[in-house]
Amino acid sequence: MIPVALAEVLNQYGYDVITAKEADMLSKNDNEQLEFASSRGRVTLTFNIKDFTKLHKEWLANGKSHSGIIVSPEIRMAQFRRLLNLCLRMLNSVTSEDVLNRLYFLQEF
Repeated sequence: MIPVALAEVLNQYGYDVITAKEADMLSKNDNEQLEFASSRGRVTLTFNIKDFTKLHKEWLANGKSHSGIIVSPEIRMAQFRRLLNLCLRMLNSVTSEDVLNRLYFLQEF
């Protein structure tokens, strides 16, 4: 759901970002996406607020740890600069420890 161009630009800024496509995870369900990211210490960014909020709660209730989830209402390509700026503010505001087992809304940043 997140534009591939966002990962490309964030990588140019020096951030280690991969897309579900690059990770060969496009056909995987949400739980598998979160498992994949967490097993590699990666934070998940998604527009799928409902399902990932539910997953976050389920994982914590079951004692499972994840590397962090960032959710946002969908921001279309026409507003790419807004999405990029929110991501950059978030990346410059938190550490991997800050997001561990947390769910943030991108708009908080």
